[in-house]
Amino acid sequence: MKPIRQLMENLLLVVIALLITGIAIAYADEKAVMIGEEPPRDLTLKEALYRTWEYFQFSISVFTKGKGEIGWRGIFFGVFRDYKTTPRELFQYVTGITPETTVLTTLSLLTIVMLIVLPLGLYWGLHAGYRGGLSDKILLILAPVFSGIPAWFWGLFLLWTLWWKFDIGTISYLNYIHREMANGGPGISDYFTALLIPLLALTIGNIAVYAFHVRNFVKKEVKEDYFFADVMKGLPERRILRKLLRTVTPSFLTYTSYNFLNLMINGMALEKLFDVPGIGFVLTKAIDRFYVFTGDGWAPMFYFNPYLVFFVAFIMAILYFLNSTIMEALYLRLDPRREVYGED
Repeated sequence: MKPIRQLMENLLLVVIALLITGIAIAYADEKAVMIGEEPPRDLTLKEALYRTWEYFQFSISVFTKGKGEIGWRGIFFGVFRDYKTTPRELFQYVTGITPETTVLTTLSLLTIVMLIVLPLGLYWGLHAGYRGGLSDKILLILAPVFSGIPAWFWGLFLLWTLWWKFDIGTISYLNYIHREMANGGPGISDYFTALLIPLLALTIGNIAVYAFHVRNFVKKEVKEDYFFADVMKGLPERRILRKLLRTVTPSFLTYTSYNFLNLMINGMALEKLFDVPGIGFVLTKAIDRFYVFTGDGWAPMFYFNPYLVFFVAFIMAILYFLNSTIMEALYLRLDPRREVYGED
């Protein structure tokens, strides 16, 4: 019953977060006045909730394939054809990509990063916390440095060192893939090359940060009585390390679950920086500022698409929900206290 209850709590949290986000987007949309539009008015909560429901329907409908409807509208000198686009067509027109590409790109980026960061962070942190020595000293130096520097900085640094100096990777994912398509179609290695610098920028700092937290968990566990008992028994080091790993893994999974949103936001910034067509790329297409020429000169024009902004929030919430559910399921499975207290 506990996993089901936890699942329902996570789902309720996602619904509440999306409701609050949708209401905030609705109010922001009303305030985002463009040239020639009516002055903004105050929305009622009912109107904001109705718009939130429209945003949600749009976010679901973009995954439905189909063509828009063609109708005829009468005017005083005749009729003209009126084409009503579908949410999917509108999404592709504004962003230039399909919603499936957006979700799969972001999901692939985050999955690859976590598959690299988690095992390396666990290994480094476990040995640094247990054995100390040089690896621990290096970790204590690197962790504060990497935790204080955002991923986009490492992206710019790698852009200069790898792409500019050695022609490794690319500055634009979309341009690189489109060029390969023109030359016969990209392969797996081409996609990896296009994502190389964003992947490295996300993994370089996070390995040290994740290892630092594992190291702290291990330092806490080695002060427990059971650890001294295992050492006094003369158990092999490998067996002690396995036991420490199992003991600290639940706490590490909890940290990973809470830190996932931070990792996703850093990934979105890199998607914008390197033209990676994920949800961060979509967000930049949904909010923009440009200038138009009027009779009085150049005037700023602000573009705000509430439907696409909510779509990004919707996908972020779904990914966070999936990550939390998976991590908590692993937590319940790997928590040693289940064997002691007989928890299910």
